[in-house]
Amino acid sequence: MAIRSYLPVVALLALTVAQAQAQVPPPDAVGLPEQTEDSQTDELTAARRGRDALTAAADFSGALVPAERSLELALASDAPNRESDFVQLARIQSELGQHEEAETNYLAAIDLLEEREGQNSMMLIEPYHGLGRNYINSRRFAEAVTVLEHARDISQRNTGLFNIEQSMLIDDITLALLGQGDTTAARELQLARLENAVRRFGADDPRTVPFYQHLGEYYDSSRLRVSAREQYQKALDILDSQPDTDQAMTLESLRRLVQIELMLGDSDAAKLRLEQALAGSPEPEPLDRGLSLALLADYALVQEDFESAARYYAQAYAALGQQEQVDADEYFGQPTMIDFVAPLSAVDMGRRSDPYAWGTIVLEFDVNSMGRVENVRTARIEPSNDGERAYTRRLRETHFRPRLEGGVPVATNNVELSHFFRYYVRERRRR
Repeated sequence: MAIRSYLPVVALLALTVAQAQAQVPPPDAVGLPEQTEDSQTDELTAARRGRDALTAAADFSGALVPAERSLELALASDAPNRESDFVQLARIQSELGQHEEAETNYLAAIDLLEEREGQNSMMLIEPYHGLGRNYINSRRFAEAVTVLEHARDISQRNTGLFNIEQSMLIDDITLALLGQGDTTAARELQLARLENAVRRFGADDPRTVPFYQHLGEYYDSSRLRVSAREQYQKALDILDSQPDTDQAMTLESLRRLVQIELMLGDSDAAKLRLEQALAGSPEPEPLDRGLSLALLADYALVQEDFESAARYYAQAYAALGQQEQVDADEYFGQPTMIDFVAPLSAVDMGRRSDPYAWGTIVLEFDVNSMGRVENVRTARIEPSNDGERAYTRRLRETHFRPRLEGGVPVATNNVELSHFFRYYVRERRRR
């Protein structure tokens, strides 16, 4: 079982994988009669459908062949919207780590669109956005900022300076800035993201709640948990001010505050309110009840109240078993970190602007039924000897939500944690 944990620049990146199947005719079948225009159109449609189904299932390896075939057929027949075939193939290639090929195809799509639609067309945002993501994935952060800022400029030209539709672009520019180590500009950009929503809806409009929560998540991932709590509290205050607040939204905001309280250890106000909400009327839906009980179990575990933790976990498992959105066995199928805080590297603590690079540490360990770590061993660290002892010590201090079997906490062996850290390149060279 593997658990991955990242510093902020990587903390916002992830995907789940499913399976799908699609059959696409071979590109150059020998001995077949020449295809008619209608048969070519049918084959292009089939190839695109296969590509899109596999992409939606995140089966990018399976999607590559139909994506290549789609582009080949679109170019051969001069099909309309062939720039979309460039974009879809580029996205798949980027996910597979074929960054140079992805860059070529994104640029081809941009050239086609600029020629047909002009340099300020909204249609250009998708390929520019994809190209920026590709640069982020290949750690070409400066180029990513340039490309994504251009996409944002197109968005603002078409829909106004403060449009909320640019939010996803802002998030990826933030990633690129963090990759460059510019935390100040990244924070200002996330504040601007919230300001756009406030300008659109008003500071106390319920539609701003997701934006306050998003800023809270950013602060939390940046270790600024007091600031994160302020944003989550603002979201909860807005919900409380509404006469007909959705109970699920309120419980979600409360859970966010409880998680911050758990990390800071300086208050239990949100935890007490969450307990009251679960005991009150009307009773929450099984999904919200289960997620809330699981968090209360985590809280009790950190306080080493194992009896309460076991009771809450059993109740959470039972509640999630009453609904279909989340599978209880899958949700509790592996240990989950509750309060891990990665040790600060020299780059994290330093004020210098010296060049730095990213290293990786992979730790293996066991988690007992009470959520404590045992038998820590280092599987890999690159470069060597950078922070190994600090990570091992911090991991032993961490509480984990244990794996549940039938609602009962059990031990898990051979858990793996991967973590990225930053280090100064110059210091490594002096060794």
